[in-house]
Amino acid sequence: MMDFADKVVVVSGGMGGIGLEICELFGAAGARVVAVDRRKDRDGSVEGGFRQRGLDVRFRAVDVTSALQVSTLGQHIRTQYGRADVLINNAGILSFSPLLAADANEWDRVQKVNCKSAFLMIRAIAPLMQGTGAIVNVSSSAAQKPTANTAAYSIAKAGLLTLTQIAALELGPGIRVNAICPGPLDTDMPHNYLRGHPMKDQIMRDMIDRTVVKRLGHPKEIAKAIAFLAGDAASYVTGAVLSADGGFMN
Repeated sequence: MMDFADKVVVVSGGMGGIGLEICELFGAAGARVVAVDRRKDRDGSVEGGFRQRGLDVRFRAVDVTSALQVSTLGQHIRTQYGRADVLINNAGILSFSPLLAADANEWDRVQKVNCKSAFLMIRAIAPLMQGTGAIVNVSSSAAQKPTANTAAYSIAKAGLLTLTQIAALELGPGIRVNAICPGPLDTDMPHNYLRGHPMKDQIMRDMIDRTVVKRLGHPKEIAKAIAFLAGDAASYVTGAVLSADGGFMN
């Protein structure tokens, strides 16, 4: 189930908490991983750490909201690898704001990172799959069960689910396209975003209490679910949405 030997796997948001776990898992399963992120691996220490463990993970600094930069990435992958087998659209940012107080520029930024980037990546990478492959879009439980003050984020992630269904229809039968909806996770993103918030501890407790398992998820658990959707074990699965949220949706 976890054999991706010699597969070319492209991961956006590769420097994030989920992204690094995705790179680790697919690299350990034999894949050649191209990890892209706006943040640079400035001293090469992240890539070097993977290489020391014998994992073929290469990082490239790419703004996935830029059509030009994503197109250039596609050209690089075609030249360097000749093809792509798996695309994981994992790039994302959080945003919390009451709807009537939402900043229009922030709204646009959230839509671009959380939804438009996936469109640009699919447009650039799907042609490299040569008619067969797998795409996994990382959405959120907020797309299915939004809460107050999350309009920009929830709507962008919901758009990603619609993009998943359309891409599955248009790219099939050879290319499968699915989405995963993680619930509350123990990653730097929510902790950093809520840093200094007077209600941070209460917000985190509320998220945990709303899950059935009464804990935050670990990025490694999400990476394993993504690997399932990307692998042969899910060969009859496309256009689907997998909830990995500890029962948050119940």
